[in-house]
Amino acid sequence: MKLLIVALTLIALLGPAACTSRFEEINTDPTRISSATLDNPAAAVATANALFSSAVANGLMRSFEFQRVQSLYADLYAQYYANSAVYFASDQYQVNQAWLNAGWNLFYPRDINNLVLIIAAPNTSNNQKQIARIWKAFLFHRMVDFYGDIPYFSAAQPGKPEMFDSQQAIYTDMLKELSEAATALDVLPAAVTYDSKDPIYSGNAASWRAFANSLRMRLAMRISQADPARARTEFLAAMPGAFQSNATNALARVNDQNRNALNEITGFGEFRMSATMESLMVGYNDPRTGEYYSPAATDNAFRGIRNGTTPSTLGTAANNANSNVGPRFSRTTMAATPRIVLTYAETCFLMSEAVINGWTTTGGTAREWYERGVTASMNQFGITNAPAITTYLASTTVPTTPLRTTRPVSTLPVVWSTNATAQREQVAIQRYLATYPDGFEGWSEFRRTGFPRFYTPANYDPTATVPVGEFIQRLPYTDQMRGFNAAGVKAAEARMGGDGQNVRLWFAGGK
Repeated sequence: MKLLIVALTLIALLGPAACTSRFEEINTDPTRISSATLDNPAAAVATANALFSSAVANGLMRSFEFQRVQSLYADLYAQYYANSAVYFASDQYQVNQAWLNAGWNLFYPRDINNLVLIIAAPNTSNNQKQIARIWKAFLFHRMVDFYGDIPYFSAAQPGKPEMFDSQQAIYTDMLKELSEAATALDVLPAAVTYDSKDPIYSGNAASWRAFANSLRMRLAMRISQADPARARTEFLAAMPGAFQSNATNALARVNDQNRNALNEITGFGEFRMSATMESLMVGYNDPRTGEYYSPAATDNAFRGIRNGTTPSTLGTAANNANSNVGPRFSRTTMAATPRIVLTYAETCFLMSEAVINGWTTTGGTAREWYERGVTASMNQFGITNAPAITTYLASTTVPTTPLRTTRPVSTLPVVWSTNATAQREQVAIQRYLATYPDGFEGWSEFRRTGFPRFYTPANYDPTATVPVGEFIQRLPYTDQMRGFNAAGVKAAEARMGGDGQNVRLWFAGGK
């Protein structure tokens, strides 16, 4: 396998002793800057800059854990890509505990610990604290949607019990944190904030406020089935302060030392375009297709693989016969292509769905917000030809039926429908296309909405706990996690209704 080599500093965490260690013992990484350093008034602000820079770059994951956690799991479950390597079975819902542990072992002691230190330190600035709270919510919402109940309130708090908290409680607190932090930010130019080490907004408080509100809208919509009243209240409160254009898109800068992890691992040749994306993008003749993917080497056509296809079916020529990523996501541009975090296009689709829900009529109709979202996404990926975008929005073509599939993933065209049920599906599909290549978000939204109508895996691994014909709903806790707190894990699984990969999370209709 072409898995990246684990850093030597993680050997102790990944070794046998880790299975019997307590969670709190790895909650603080001894190699990180201590709270005592932050207590120094002269050094606190500069130290916080360094800690936050690390929390952003590492929170989005370096290639080591990105490959194991996002590429081999979330991106495949979102069906942005399909596995083309003959030595991986995660596409068939096989679980590799070591890969999951790799991400888990870094998340708390490195990423969350850095943010907790900034927030708690007496001499970091107000804006530094508030922005850290916002980023902490961003990181946690991806993790809770990955597993379900996880340690949250006691995370990186030495001496506190290692509790696995419920998803509902975590979402309630994340929404509160985003609201309070956005309100408390000081947008005056003289305010002490992060410097250029902040790879997203260089400490710009106004931009971070817009990010917080847009993220709050995302989280509110995520729980719209589980808690409709709270979802509506939170959404409407955040709406006025959200992104207003692509100018405030959250894009994390990269360089030679901090590379785009997706780009870095594409050189391994382990995944290709999925059949789901082929069905949509080829069927719609989507102008973004050449930005997202490259034509297959064998016939210069855009072709995808059905997720879960076995190595024997794929054959050794799978990579040449199917579409790799586009040039902007290739290894050659890994120090230049920024990492996409959150965008105005997504906010537009959230607004469109909110109008369909009857929550608001602010700013336009559902169709107007839908078309703004498509246009913003096109512009974001360099498609600025207005007639081409207009043609796309008026298109009546429908998704195709790729090889090894029996149907398209939708029967709806891009042009806006007069039917509210169809409109929901159209909004979900275009939001799915616009959030590419963020597999965390694509998978979460599929679990919430059921759109696009993914292809079930062509094969299921014998060890998978997902019934044939169904889709994976969560990642299971590993034996190492059980070793940290067996009673906590058992209680969490009881709350959620089981320990399997098919257990629906709270936002998706589960417990």
